[in-house]
Amino acid sequence: NLTKALVDITGARVVAVGDDWQSIFAFAGSDITLFTKFLELMGDGKEMHITRTYRNSQELIDIAGGFIQKNHAQIKKKLISHKSLPNPIKVLGYEDAKGKMLRNWGQAVERAVAEIVEEFGQNSTILMIGRYNLDMETLIRFGPFKAINEEEIRSEKFPKTRITFLTAHSSKGLGFDNVILVNMRDDKFGFPSQIEDDPIMKLVTVTDDSIPFAEERRLFYVAMTRTKNRVYMVTPNSRPSRFVLELISDYNLPHDESISKTIIEIETLRCPVCNARLKYENNKNYGLPLYMCTNDPEICDFM
Repeated sequence: NLTKALVDITGARVVAVGDDWQSIFAFAGSDITLFTKFLELMGDGKEMHITRTYRNSQELIDIAGGFIQKNHAQIKKKLISHKSLPNPIKVLGYEDAKGKMLRNWGQAVERAVAEIVEEFGQNSTILMIGRYNLDMETLIRFGPFKAINEEEIRSEKFPKTRITFLTAHSSKGLGFDNVILVNMRDDKFGFPSQIEDDPIMKLVTVTDDSIPFAEERRLFYVAMTRTKNRVYMVTPNSRPSRFVLELISDYNLPHDESISKTIIEIETLRCPVCNARLKYENNKNYGLPLYMCTNDPEICDFM
C-alpha cells in the first residue's frame, strides 16, 4: 500500500522481483497474492519471466515445475537449464516395523550418503533437509552420524564427506552438490507437515486454500531444487509421504519394490464420501488411531 501510494504521488516506476513458487513464509505473515495479484494491486504493469536456471538439471526442474504447477493459482512458467542428468530423484525405502523403525531410518540415510559418495566422490557436498530440527536430533541419536555443530554432521562411514543439515525453510536460497530429504513420512511431523495452525493464528495470517497443502507444496519445491545433481528421498515403506507417492505415480521415479506394494495398498483406501485418499493416524480429539480423509476438513471431515 505504501509503494502504491508513492507511485500514485510521484509517477515512479516499480520493478518487483520474486518467485511465487518459493513463497514459504505464510507462518510469518507473508501473503502469496502479493506475487500472483501484483499487477492488479498496482493497477498496471507487465509481467516478465526469468526462466533460465543454472543449478538444477532440466530433468529435475521439469519434475519440480510440474509438481508445483498442479496448483493452478501459481504463476505458469517453463524453466530452462543447460544441464542434463537422467533420474535426478531417487526414492529409498526402509522397513518401519515397530521397535526397528528409527535404526532402519538411520541406515537408509547412510545408504543415500554411500550412493552419493560412490557416484560423486567424498568431496561432494551433501545437504540433508528435514522438515523440523527434530529430524537432525533423531538422526544423531539413532543413525550412524555425529553432530559437529548446529548444522554440520559427520558420517561414521564417510568422515571426509562434508554434510550439512538444515530445515527446508533454512535451506532456501542455498545450493549443494546433492540433497537428501531425510524424513519423507506420512505423519504429523513428516513432509508435508500435518500440524494444524492455532485457530488464533488463522485470524491474522493469510491461508492459501488453492490446493491441499499449498504452502507445504511450495516448501517441498524449495527442498527439491537445492541440489546441483540428485535428490534422495528417504521414506518408510508402509507410510510414505503423499508427495513421494504423487511423484512416483506421475514420473515413475526409481524406488524400492516394497514401496510399490504399499502404493497399491494405499491407493485402494479411498474416502467413501469424497473419494480422496484415506490416512491412518492418531486423532488428538478422540485419542484413537483412525482412518481419516486427506481432504481439507472444511471440504470433507470423514473419519
